[in-house]
Amino acid sequence: MSSTKSSVRYPWTEERLLAAPPRDPASQLPKPPRPLQVTYPFSSDDLLREHYRSPWGEVRIGKILEDLDSLSALIAFEHCNVADLASRPPLLVTAGVEAIELRSSRLELREDMKMSGRVVWAGSSSVDIGMELEQAGQLQLTALFTFVARDMLTNRPHPISPLHPKTRQEREQFCEREVINQRRKEARAAAKGSTSLQQAASLEEARWAEQLLAVAKTKMDLPALADSNLLLMDDTSLENTFTCQPQMRNVHGRVFGGFLMRRAFELAHSTTYLFAGCRPRAVEVEQVTFRRPVNIGDLMRLKSWVTHTWVSPHNPEQVLVVLDGMAQLQVEASVTQPERRSSVVTNTFHCVFSFELQRDEEGAPVPPKRVLPSTEQQALKVARAVFGRELPF
Repeated sequence: MSSTKSSVRYPWTEERLLAAPPRDPASQLPKPPRPLQVTYPFSSDDLLREHYRSPWGEVRIGKILEDLDSLSALIAFEHCNVADLASRPPLLVTAGVEAIELRSSRLELREDMKMSGRVVWAGSSSVDIGMELEQAGQLQLTALFTFVARDMLTNRPHPISPLHPKTRQEREQFCEREVINQRRKEARAAAKGSTSLQQAASLEEARWAEQLLAVAKTKMDLPALADSNLLLMDDTSLENTFTCQPQMRNVHGRVFGGFLMRRAFELAHSTTYLFAGCRPRAVEVEQVTFRRPVNIGDLMRLKSWVTHTWVSPHNPEQVLVVLDGMAQLQVEASVTQPERRSSVVTNTFHCVFSFELQRDEEGAPVPPKRVLPSTEQQALKVARAVFGRELPF
């Protein structure tokens, strides 16, 4: 993989950080967006093709997720002048991924690709990075990453350079992100003092969650008499536990966020594969939330669930409409500390996959099993996800 030249390298050691003076907020001058890109010469590089090969002879999507996180971090580093040795730089942390939309679930292994990104919005201490992936002249993927800047020593918000958009498209994107981020600030202020479940439970969501729990109770109490097309969320679950190794670390010595995204995505893929009975196709990584940092040596537990299913036309423009099964999945990452008898959620991931429906004896498509929550907490999480993303139900 080759890349455009960038001056960003991480030159900071612990000694330099302790000795460096804090950065003056007045020195953070407005900066225009500066696009960066990397190219994947798959057509001519056999070793690169092998590195990115999936079991089905396509590009491994999980590796692309890692690269998206790496390049977006590099763009954020450059915007925040991390390489400036005159003063102490901010600690940049991935706060979340709003959406990774896959225009095609199949990336060809013998076609060159280009990944690019740039800053689309910057606040006082946070920055949004827009990412794109192109192959064969077609836009294949879009994504948006958010990073927050913190002081290395105090962990307080660290001021960063404002963004100075120049083109009409850059100004429109900036204004759009400005509105979205303002709404998020207002939502956070309104939610203070409420639990996450209370925040989720609008009247419509709460009613739907109650209906789900009522059907689920019949499934749990009368399994022999319940509809055979019903399945509890916990019966779809898979789990993966591992110790975080030094090879997984980023420049700050913590576990690289892209690594966690890849592991979560591939667990979600396996979960859908077992649920659907055929190989699923990735549609979207809807939302990734990074709540707490993960350190080297932490015992990381990933747990996945199918949370919701529906049927969608494969191509509505075709005369003969082919139906696809659709599944939304959640993966929860927790750091478990056996010595302290504690387990804390650090990350949550939401993905959508499509899959070919099973057929009955007459060849008609069979709808996927309906998945039900078995607890109030699960029901409210599902309701928030379904209503928040306007999914069919």
